[in-house]
This record gives sequence, structure tokens and C-alpha cells, in this order.
Amino acid sequence: MARPSKRRRENVPAGRSVPSRTPGSTRPASSTPSRYRTQRVQVPRPWWQSPWAWGSAATVVVLAVVVVFIVLGLQPAPKSSTASSSSNQLAPASVLAAVTGVSPSVSSTIGAGGVADPLEAISGSPSALTGSGGKPEVFYLGADYCPYCAAERWSVVIALSRFGTFSNLHITKSDSNPDDIPNTNTFTFYGSSYSSSYLDFAPIETADRNDNPLQKPTAAEQALVTTYDTTPYSATTGGIPFQDLGNRYILSGSGVNPELLQGMSWQQIAATLTDATSTVAQPIIGNANWITAGICKLTGDQPGSVCSAAPIASLEGQIASS
Repeated sequence: MARPSKRRRENVPAGRSVPSRTPGSTRPASSTPSRYRTQRVQVPRPWWQSPWAWGSAATVVVLAVVVVFIVLGLQPAPKSSTASSSSNQLAPASVLAAVTGVSPSVSSTIGAGGVADPLEAISGSPSALTGSGGKPEVFYLGADYCPYCAAERWSVVIALSRFGTFSNLHITKSDSNPDDIPNTNTFTFYGSSYSSSYLDFAPIETADRNDNPLQKPTAAEQALVTTYDTTPYSATTGGIPFQDLGNRYILSGSGVNPELLQGMSWQQIAATLTDATSTVAQPIIGNANWITAGICKLTGDQPGSVCSAAPIASLEGQIASS
């Protein structure tokens, strides 16, 4: 039996304004696709909480005991999150080479790739978000089961690889729920590491593709989610993927529709990244270019080979100031 979806996608129709950059202001309506998110939904009240469910307190007690024994008897052995993650294979060298080595000419030709500016400037004067080394930090919150996170990671890996190097990056896929864009091939940041002279990367993958727990945000990271993963920076509250770029910009949702990746292997997706005319490569690289431009805002346009290159400099000029 398929596991019930705990998530829904919110699509903002073309022509409708997306969340405002700062309180009281809105971004002009765009004809480009909206962001795509995994969003929690309210669970309906269980039938047994209805007032007509039971006739007497004694019946409640007896049946509750029976239910407990049945549940305990059917309960599967708990799964180890570490074991679950270790079953994910390391990303193939050919896939890594393609996603971390997108040609500058392809990137320049694609530009924004039809993706609307996803960066929401944080209003006020929040404290800069820095990593342990004092460098600007990019905080990412997602989960392996989430198909929208799956699509977004392709862009995130491209963007961050322009500033540093990933190690121990594994591949995974979103959950198998047939009602939830199943088995979207992607990477997972769980168990990976990232090194850069320009920024720190702090990824949190809360669960694996089977919804087994993996990581929990720290208190400080949860405070970022509580403060910024909501209006006016996001049309919805508490959804994933969610990214905070140095406490200057927020990205909520994915600029890549995971339906575009349906039925494609990692190798097939990676192969599109050399083709500027590919309808798969365009949103992936276009979204990555926007993320890159936002990071250049954090790093003082360093390295120059990345931030001064086309189309990054042009996109950076289109991002609203924080």
C-alpha cells in the first residue's frame, strides 16, 4: 500500500505575484513558473475522536489495551538512519564531473533559464549568518523524501561548486509515493562535506527517502526557520526546501519543477547540462545562476572568475538590495 503523502505542492500560477521582498512591497508579476515546495498539511482528526465513536468509558479502555497489543505486535524494528544513509551510493564520477563543471558558455547562454528571481531580501538589519570559520554561511534545510528538494539540489550543487568542493556526496531519490512525484533522482547532503575559501555550507537533511529521521536543526538553525520560513519571505510556512544565504536572502522552494526529471536517471539528467537548449538544463542551470549571484553578494564578488562572468554579474544587478 502506498504511504499517504504528508505533503502538498503549492504552485503560484503564472501572472500572480510571488511573496514580497520586504513588508509592504511586491515583486512584479512574472510569466515564469513559480517556486515549488513541499509543505506540511493539517492531518484530519482521527475518527476515534468523534463524539459518537464510543458508548462507554469501559469500552474505550478495553479496546485501547487491545489496540496497544496489536500495534506492538505489528511494529517493525526501528531502522537505523545511519544504515539507511550508508545504502546510498557515492555519486558517480561522471555525474559529479557534469554537475560541478557546467561550461561557462552554456551557463551564459542559459542565463536565468526562465526562472524568476527567487531571492527574497531580508528586511531590517539582521546579524550576518556566518559559519565556524567566520565566513558567510549558506544554510539549507530539506529532506531526502522531498521531490522538490530533489530537484533543487541539482542547482545547489552546481552553484556551490563554483565556490568550493564537495566531498563524499551521495546520490539518492525522493520517496516512492505515486501521488508525490516519486523517485526523483538527486543527491543528498547527508554525510557529505564541503570546503571553500569563500563561504561555509550548513545542510540539514531531516529524513531519508523512507521518512526515517536523519538530522535535526540546531536551536540557532531552527530559529532561522521559524523567523524566515514564513511570510513575507515565503508564501507558505514551514515548507522545504528552505535556504538562508548569510541572513541577507531567503530562498523558499525549488526553481526546478521535479516533474521535468521524472523517469530520468542521474546520468541522463547530468548529460542535459551540456546542452543550452535542453528544457531540463535550462531551469536547473538558470536556478543555479540565481543562487550563484546571491552568494556573490555575500562574498564581495569573490572569486572574480565566478562573480564577474556572464550571466552572474547581470543577475546580481537584478537582485533587490537587503
